Amino acid sequence: MMYNQFEEKRTVNRTEGEKSFLMDNDNRPLKKIRLVATGGTIASKARTRVSTEGYNPSVITIEDLVNQLPELKDLVDLTAEQIFLKPSSSITDDDLFNLAARVNELLAGDDCDGVVITHGTDTMEETAFFLNLTVNSDKPVVITGSMRPNDVISADGPLNLFNAVLCAASDQSRGMGVVICMNDLIVAARDAVKFNTFKVETYQGPVYGNLGTVRNGKVTYVYKPLRRHTVTSQFAGKRLELPPAEILYMYQGCDDTLFRAALQKGVKGLVTAGSGNGGVIGSIMKAYRSDDEQEVAKLPILVRSTRVSTGGVSDSWKSGDRVIASGDLNPHKAYILLRFALAVTDDPAEIRTIFNEY
Repeated sequence: MMYNQFEEKRTVNRTEGEKSFLMDNDNRPLKKIRLVATGGTIASKARTRVSTEGYNPSVITIEDLVNQLPELKDLVDLTAEQIFLKPSSSITDDDLFNLAARVNELLAGDDCDGVVITHGTDTMEETAFFLNLTVNSDKPVVITGSMRPNDVISADGPLNLFNAVLCAASDQSRGMGVVICMNDLIVAARDAVKFNTFKVETYQGPVYGNLGTVRNGKVTYVYKPLRRHTVTSQFAGKRLELPPAEILYMYQGCDDTLFRAALQKGVKGLVTAGSGNGGVIGSIMKAYRSDDEQEVAKLPILVRSTRVSTGGVSDSWKSGDRVIASGDLNPHKAYILLRFALAVTDDPAEIRTIFNEY
């Protein structure tokens, strides 16, 4: 489903934000921005104008969303398409690879200067990190969404989408990897964390801060991500068969029941959402510290992450070659990276290197 918004010119009294954007892009052709919609709260209808929860999810098409932002017609050449329409918690591996393939296809063309993706916030950081590994271009890729449905009072979706388009059209966004643009902030895909279940300022970069802002129509960056991403990623442009893995949550009184179930299932990798600095219960670690090297070699690679929001996991304590610290990747991002790593190697040393580089 395609929708070309840039069909006619119009005369408008521009806002200061629009003037700021146009001044930054003075005397240049309008940037060609391609909008890819997937659903989420930004595409949802509320029961009433004050019902911010319990809404009808992912029912508004991208055409309707774009029609709410006629201001964009004079700022960019915008084409939009609906790749799927579903809550982000329902997105599958196939959906993600199909999305990555479409984004790569768009970015490879001369008629595309950047891509904006609308997405549900529940798993937005996971999709963003997935694309950060698989997009094979240094052109801007910006993901946005909303915490409130489209038709409530003070809905955040329209301005988030407007700002995301400006972000994708900015020359400063080139080479920044995939970013999330919400609530006037620009956050790196690797560092973005959803911090709140209902506030509009939910997405933050808690450890290293945000990359920049979109303020009153002006895109400003103050930091740049240095870890491997997009064109420097060894996974970019590839559709890999991702091996099965699981995430195990650590808590007081837990046992190794789920660990044993994962072994029986035959997973190739495990991530633990550990306590503190990635603490894992003794009965699990005992298996990895066994003197029987042949039995240890049969165990899945174990990545120690943490349930703690910030600080990450260090490798200050050793537990054998098959146990790897996640660094500052949270459990669900460590899970994504581990599956990609396992798709290309089963060597623990190489997987450890991947975790140190991404």
